[in-house]
Amino acid sequence: MIGLFMGLIGDVRTLFRQELQLMRDEFHAETRKACQAAVSIGVGIGLTLIGGVFALIMIAQLLHQFANLPLWACYGAIGVILLAVGSALLARATQALQDFNLIPRRTLHSMKEDAQWIKDHMPSNKI
Repeated sequence: MIGLFMGLIGDVRTLFRQELQLMRDEFHAETRKACQAAVSIGVGIGLTLIGGVFALIMIAQLLHQFANLPLWACYGAIGVILLAVGSALLARATQALQDFNLIPRRTLHSMKEDAQWIKDHMPSNKI
């Protein structure tokens, strides 16, 4: 009987170690998602700024020269295009951050189920 009880305690220890490892793995996966979203935000902002400056100058000058539009209209058209692309990148990164979850819900649910199973299957001290 004592051997069975000691085996059960060993199994419970192993189970909780595995659950903690699962929690760590889930946390790292969620952290990795947050880092990827942060990189997307940074790249989106950087590309929007740099692309906005260079493309605005180059394309606006070309439009002015070949389309005979006022220079201000050429700069405005290019600015709107760059704004749309940058906004799309930022919206995508924001969506990725909304999916970020710091709490490892699957692991916590699994640990609750394990605790309930142990509670249900442990011999009662009541006579």
